[in-house]
Amino acid sequence: MNEKAYLEAISKFGSISRAARKLYISQPYLSMFIKGIEAELGVTLIDREQSPITLTYAGERYLSYMSQIEALYQKMEYEFQEISDLKRGRLKIGVNPMLASHNLYNILPEFIKINPGIEVELIEDNSKHIEQLLEQQEIDISLTILPIDNQKIDYEILYSEDIYLLIPNQHTLINKYVNNNNEYPFAFNELNHQRFILLKSDMTLRKLTDRFFDDYKISPRIVMETISVDNAMMLASEGLGMTFVPESVKSNNKHKHAHYFKLDPIQYSNSIAVAYHKDVTLSRAADAFIELALQTFKTQP
Repeated sequence: MNEKAYLEAISKFGSISRAARKLYISQPYLSMFIKGIEAELGVTLIDREQSPITLTYAGERYLSYMSQIEALYQKMEYEFQEISDLKRGRLKIGVNPMLASHNLYNILPEFIKINPGIEVELIEDNSKHIEQLLEQQEIDISLTILPIDNQKIDYEILYSEDIYLLIPNQHTLINKYVNNNNEYPFAFNELNHQRFILLKSDMTLRKLTDRFFDDYKISPRIVMETISVDNAMMLASEGLGMTFVPESVKSNNKHKHAHYFKLDPIQYSNSIAVAYHKDVTLSRAADAFIELALQTFKTQP
């Protein structure tokens, strides 16, 4: 910072002309530079009546503040260098509860292990609200289920997974078709007016299952709604009704009290993606998370 160097030279040499020579600048330029600062601040920085010239009290305080600013600037440069090297930083990730429980933790522990200096903050909510937070730049990235309708958001697909209809073992449909080896041992119209435990209407999986009901003209008897696919699965397994679960949830919870029937994967599946605001430059931490997520799910069977 020129201001600090100029004042230090004047204080050291006691003369504007001598200070200018040591600084390899002209005396008029140095004199005008100091007067410009004095005019801007409304104080006198050097006592020109003294010989040799000395700093006024305001000049001493100004020099002290310049030293503090210089030290703070150096600290900022060091911190930014650490951030650029992923030694420090913060990453805000939006995720819905289902993905937080069954998908995010395929990535997150490894990311934290590789980047221990990155502070990770999770915001768990339904996909629509997470999408809004991403648009408003309240979060850096999100782990979400497609589709995404917002034109300001872009994404990378990580993988797609099948959806299963869970029917508890004691259900009459299981008893009726227990020896049938077909993938669908019953007609879908037999699901009409059956008891179902479903997710809340604003959740992505619920919209998919509602489409399934519409496609096959099924009127479910909804006995309970929840925001947790795990709750729905456990309650259904205990015989309270049927439900739908994604493959990742099914794989992580081997229930012995239920049968699973895969829906048509072409018509009914979840596409899991990592999303980001298309008009915002991603941080190094966000880029690193996306790269790890793509690599992780690419290598999984």
